[in-house]
Amino acid sequence: MAFEADILITTPDDIELVVEAKVTLPNLKVTEDGLKQYMVGMQCPLGLLITPERMWLYRDFYTSRTPESVQLVGEFNLKSMWRQPPPKQGTQFEIFVQQWLENLAYQPTKELPSDLRNAFREYLLPAVRSGEVRAAHPRYV
Repeated sequence: MAFEADILITTPDDIELVVEAKVTLPNLKVTEDGLKQYMVGMQCPLGLLITPERMWLYRDFYTSRTPESVQLVGEFNLKSMWRQPPPKQGTQFEIFVQQWLENLAYQPTKELPSDLRNAFREYLLPAVRSGEVRAAHPRYV
């Protein structure tokens, strides 16, 4: 099955961030490979795999036009980050993550662990502030 992004952060000219939001991630390698291929094909600099418990952040370093140029820049524990428990159903979790991203620029980050705070400041906040967060496909609730 081909990779299908769940959420995109776009500017008028580019895709800044692609997000795959899943309640469970039974095969991280397969999902990661699909995300990397998508990032290269769409010339997207940042990618995010996110579950209710963990987040993986990827960056394309543009060293080649292959998925090997996309590298993991951080893996983070999210269990204590959520202000409310994430939904347990797929579409609801996608909506939850999209709303979280939309509000990210307005949430304080000082209480986050330093590694997560640094990733937010360096990668996620610039993308959220410069782009529009939107669903990448129709959602049927």
